[in-house]
Amino acid sequence: MNLLIVDNKPIRRGAQMFGQHFKDYLNANGHACRRVFLYHPGEETSELPFDVHDVLLQGRMDHPFELFPSVQPQLCRKLAAQISKFDPDVVLLNGGRAVKYGAAAKRWYYRGRASFIVRIIDSVVYWNTSKIRQWYSRNVATPQMDGAVGVGDKALQEYRDLYGYDGPGTAIPRAFNFDEFGDQDTKTDARIALDADPAAKVILFLGNITKQKRPDRFVRVFRMVLERVPDAVAWMVGDGRLRAETEALVEELGLSDRVRFFGYQEKVQPFITGCDLLYISSDTEGVPGIALESLYLERPVVTTRAGDVGMAVINGKTGYLCDLNDQNDQTEKITELLLDEKKAAQMGREGRKHIIRNFNLSDLAGKYLRFFEEVQQKRQHS
Repeated sequence: MNLLIVDNKPIRRGAQMFGQHFKDYLNANGHACRRVFLYHPGEETSELPFDVHDVLLQGRMDHPFELFPSVQPQLCRKLAAQISKFDPDVVLLNGGRAVKYGAAAKRWYYRGRASFIVRIIDSVVYWNTSKIRQWYSRNVATPQMDGAVGVGDKALQEYRDLYGYDGPGTAIPRAFNFDEFGDQDTKTDARIALDADPAAKVILFLGNITKQKRPDRFVRVFRMVLERVPDAVAWMVGDGRLRAETEALVEELGLSDRVRFFGYQEKVQPFITGCDLLYISSDTEGVPGIALESLYLERPVVTTRAGDVGMAVINGKTGYLCDLNDQNDQTEKITELLLDEKKAAQMGREGRKHIIRNFNLSDLAGKYLRFFEEVQQKRQHS
């Protein structure tokens, strides 16, 4: 099968990492897969590796046409030309702006045979609150879709409900590439390498320090945990627009000696191995890769009930799911696992089994390919 993945920017985010792993797997197993990126990564420090078959269209995210009519016609034409050049069986639109550009290219410029499939990576209800953008998605973009893949049942259903999509759909979580993680250091070795206290109780924040990740919630819950676990510390690994604001909040709450900011890190394994648990404080998620990685490395996860995170975190078995705004419950669950090392270790072991059994790349890639074939057969008979 020939597959073209259309993506926003070549950066190290969950959706883009999936695209890279999926492409590498397909190319290694007799298929042909290429990627097209709409925009230059700009000042992003987390740029993905680029190979000779990837195409960067050099679009501008700040172009005035992004606001009205919401797409750049020249960028649409470039995308359509790349699709025609590669002549894929399937075009996979990997979330975000890739969806509106793929739909526009198909509607106005592309006349080929490819099936266009949207990959829903997060909650469309959370991200698309604009009535104008909702109208565009419902009336312009969605009718161009031949199939839809949600990272979970909730993501797919929200897409159906908000945009009136009634075509073929399936839920396939983000695949996990076990080869990314080699031999695991001990917790003590990881902390020595990070110049961290081997005896401290470490809560990890791992991700972009942005609005949807709610770093403010993370910090406030950590302060409540600290009242019960005096030797607790917090590691914040990542960067983003709210970093300065979050650092100011940490200082305001008198936590500067307890919260350590590491910035963006390309290699996250030492931080996961060195922590006691991962705390996801987000308002929205798909199936977060950080949860998969932490459970694979046998670290339990305490998380808000954001998106389809429950596909990775089994409540009471591999971690805890807490209501978004119940900071008391989040505090209690974190405190429980920090103080009960035996329980935390058991959840970590169960988490690794769960990830290996349900999120391996080869099985999930097979589900994608079977769905692509179903969509193509339906189009042929319609």
